[in-house]
Amino acid sequence: MNWPLLWNSLLVSGGATVCAVAGGLLAALWFACLEGRARAIFLAAAVAALVLPPFLVVNCWMELLGEKGLWRHWLPVNIYSLGGAIWILALLNWPLSFLFVSAAWRRVQAAQLEVDPLLEGRFLLRWLLLPLARTALAQSTILTLVLTLNNFAVPALLQVKVFPAEVWVRFNTTFDYGAALALSWPLILAPLLLMLCFRGGETSWSWQSNPPAARALRRQLGAAWHRAGGGAACVLAGFSLGVPLWQLAGNRKTWQEFLPALAAGRSALYHSFLFAAVSATVVLIFALLTWRRRLDSALWLPFFVPGVLLGIALIWIFNRRGLGAIYQSAAIVILAFALRYAALGWNTAARAIRSADPTLLAMARLEGAGAWQTLRHIHWPQASAQLAAAWYVTYLLCLWDVETLVLIVPPGGESLSLRIFNLLHYGHNSQVNALCLLLLGLALLPLLAAMVVHSCKISPCSNPHLVNRHQQDRSL
Repeated sequence: MNWPLLWNSLLVSGGATVCAVAGGLLAALWFACLEGRARAIFLAAAVAALVLPPFLVVNCWMELLGEKGLWRHWLPVNIYSLGGAIWILALLNWPLSFLFVSAAWRRVQAAQLEVDPLLEGRFLLRWLLLPLARTALAQSTILTLVLTLNNFAVPALLQVKVFPAEVWVRFNTTFDYGAALALSWPLILAPLLLMLCFRGGETSWSWQSNPPAARALRRQLGAAWHRAGGGAACVLAGFSLGVPLWQLAGNRKTWQEFLPALAAGRSALYHSFLFAAVSATVVLIFALLTWRRRLDSALWLPFFVPGVLLGIALIWIFNRRGLGAIYQSAAIVILAFALRYAALGWNTAARAIRSADPTLLAMARLEGAGAWQTLRHIHWPQASAQLAAAWYVTYLLCLWDVETLVLIVPPGGESLSLRIFNLLHYGHNSQVNALCLLLLGLALLPLLAAMVVHSCKISPCSNPHLVNRHQQDRSL
């Protein structure tokens, strides 16, 4: 056992988990007191911060707090340190606890506040809000701990020695499967413990009465806690989303390098879209074929295991005689991405299909509809939005992925994310920013395509026959 490496890994993951969970809890406290548009805006910002590429956030803080950073003269902080890794990992993962706790606090009922109007401030937290969020806090803490422990991109870019980065370096230099497995057993044990912890059920609360108004919760919570939560929420959202986007789009050199980066990165742009789109489609087709089965545990394990270990396993399996057609082509990347991110896409799609109206399903069976007809006419109209969301989430995760791809990339198959990761080691900040803009544009491409398709749909009144029929119906 490499005890210094274990200490570094636990210190980084533990520190980032404490900061992320504490910040997410305070942000959820403020979010519970919001209403209307402000609530929707902050929720969108939290989700955007969660899905932002890790290397984009790292590049931002390297440029701001690096050796020649823009903020270094008045904030002398060394970003290439354990503290820097903790800070960036906390910024990347605070939305997890925020979303878990916010979902739990949606179950607060108006009667629980009205029954004791004197239950205020810290007593409200101690006796109502924290007990309600106990399970959500435990689950988000364990999830954040595992994700930060298994994170590869942030420590590798900041030159911090932790298990995933060290496994990558060792395997790159020795190609010793046994040594890589012996070094990485904590990274396999942690996801197993996580899956055991998530087997418990959520605490049940009655939904018979109406949820409380945000004003009532804000009044009983008190101004001090509300301001503390608002301050934490603004700091987290600003530093995790606002500063990276400002640094990315506000740099003049970024736009000067945009067209040259586009010209030089066309093949990488094509490979990124191909890998992500095909992998997301494979995951969705797999979900449509197997949604009746119970595959949750089997699919979650590859997601929580570091992508470096998954890449090493695929090299050991496919780097053999007769399998070169898979190992030296895009098929190995698509297989790796499908294995790594099947859990999120499959669970979203399976839950959406299982929630179909049972009355319509019964009618389809009585009419003798087959599996394909039932999927087309019953499941798809009800679950198409969730299925599209499952595809898009999987597409984004595959688009950002570096650690799964770094060891198995086929010859000439470099993606934009991998090119950015490699350039970050050499300090090409303006080129990296331009490539990040290209990658964000690629991320928005499916949304833009969906908007165009939706706007181009023929409305019922654009057909002259339908117009006449519509006028006849109105006259009747």
